[in-house]
Amino acid sequence: MRGGHGWWWWVWAWVWAWALWRRGWGSDGAVIPPRWVNTTLNPCARKSWQLLYWPRDNSCHRIFTQGPCGETQEFYYDPSLGKGACRCPRGSLLYPRTGLCYPQFSQGPCSPRQYLDLDKDGRKGQCYDFLKCPLRHVYWPRTNTCYEYHTRGPCLKGYLIYVNPNTGFPECGCERNLMFSNYWSLTGLCFELFKRGPCLEGAIFLYNATKGATECSCSPSIITNYHNESDGCYELNQQGPCLPGQILTFEPNAMSTQCQCRKDHGLWPLSGHCYRLYSRGPCEKGHFFTPTTNNSTNMVGECQVYPCTGTHRYHSAADSCFRLGWRAPCPEGQLFIYDEESPLRGMCGCTSELVGFWAADEQCYELGSRGPCQHSQILSYDKATGSVLCTCDMRKGFITWHDGLCYRLETRGPCSAGQVLGVKKWRPITPICTSLTSSLFPDNPLIFKDASSRESTPHQHHESNSVTASRDDNIYALGTLNETLTIDTSNASNSQNAEPEPQLKMASGNTHRSERQLDDRPMPTNIYSLGAVDDMYETSDKNMEYYPGRSGRSMADTETWGLLDGTYPRSPDGTYYTGRSDGERSLTPWWGSITAAT
Repeated sequence: MRGGHGWWWWVWAWVWAWALWRRGWGSDGAVIPPRWVNTTLNPCARKSWQLLYWPRDNSCHRIFTQGPCGETQEFYYDPSLGKGACRCPRGSLLYPRTGLCYPQFSQGPCSPRQYLDLDKDGRKGQCYDFLKCPLRHVYWPRTNTCYEYHTRGPCLKGYLIYVNPNTGFPECGCERNLMFSNYWSLTGLCFELFKRGPCLEGAIFLYNATKGATECSCSPSIITNYHNESDGCYELNQQGPCLPGQILTFEPNAMSTQCQCRKDHGLWPLSGHCYRLYSRGPCEKGHFFTPTTNNSTNMVGECQVYPCTGTHRYHSAADSCFRLGWRAPCPEGQLFIYDEESPLRGMCGCTSELVGFWAADEQCYELGSRGPCQHSQILSYDKATGSVLCTCDMRKGFITWHDGLCYRLETRGPCSAGQVLGVKKWRPITPICTSLTSSLFPDNPLIFKDASSRESTPHQHHESNSVTASRDDNIYALGTLNETLTIDTSNASNSQNAEPEPQLKMASGNTHRSERQLDDRPMPTNIYSLGAVDDMYETSDKNMEYYPGRSGRSMADTETWGLLDGTYPRSPDGTYYTGRSDGERSLTPWWGSITAAT
């Protein structure tokens, strides 16, 4: 066929067109059906994918409606059961006594000055009493906090917190009759007095008793908010007419307003601006901003060389660097963590985000330490379940028997008369009862010399709470801006007797909220704490280059990266870690004093 295409060309054209249509190129794409669209388990799906089967009366009901359920409940698909079930809508709780669902943190079926919240098991609703608040303050159950009456508190902009006169329950709203002195008729919203509210720069929101209405105005007679230099009125504790890093305050002795540095900020005399202390501030790379005076009104700062590297942060009270995730200078139950406000400084605290968090007492402990465990155990992290648990302390010679208990090696332990506890193989560690005449350990065993403390243990075997541990824990010093980190051979002494840093105060909430965390931990599967390390991993290469690791907690901002760019190499791929009993790489290194028998 001349001047055209052969028959085979048209066949292949149709094949390609059909293939493209099958892939969805010629349509809007395929829709993945939900789980319940299975006619075998859900016969109602033949009529509509929105219908669910109810086996009790062989009926079909639309999903996410009341359907066959009780009042205030909804009909939904339960993937664990593989069929339709009843539940309370999201944000509401089932109260067993009435069998109805009520919004969480509302009064619901409770008595006055009570609110509905989850019970200890975290499944159903239970009534709790309000906390006692100071005069003219309102308790807000959702945040477990007291707020001043007719202030914004937890409410959205334009709404104030108040007590509903009909229900006696705290609410956010803007009632003109109840809040006439805060009501702005132009928008129908409510604002706090002596705040900027809906006003322009230089005016504040006031109530004019003569006119009986609110207004935006300014007068020199309002000495608590009037700023003489700018001839305007501004909200206190805000920047207003002040320079960056400063806020407007009222000085009672001078009877006038003045600009001063924010809390935890210091004055930089060269520019008159204020910068956050223990941040990079106005300093060059490799330096941080520290206070030079103890004047709490206007603290003056200066630039100093930042002494910490890697996963270490500066502790101002001890004037030293400590590793994040360790206890370091902190009291029992707290760890050294990021100061979210000053990323170059660390602080003592405990949050549920930390790896060493123990829910039973809401305290934080170092991995590898005894913590809340028994004398024969240490605290370990189970990566499979994402939780911490107590495991046998092999540094002291304790090993886990088949019953889950800890027994000391070379003792009778759980064995029969005439036998002692030994090790059949090291990877995985398998205990065995053997006679005194036979070998207690396999070839090339591990002999635990002693249970050395963390202070006397080699640094490279220390275990951290970091998500990525480092190859070594030597002290690194910042060189010039173009140099890489080098090991500092000088002795970096850490003052352990310094006064403790102001600790992070955690709002624990009500008792029932804490008790909800006392859940049963799952059985351990892959424990990353202690493992056997034999001579196959030893190396004679003394020129090995070490890289510092990073902590698992995120930076508060990008100041730290700006400080350490060019001098802070990230841990490369393939970095070696120890810690797993099967010899594989681990993110939590084993630590302790060990010697391979020859």
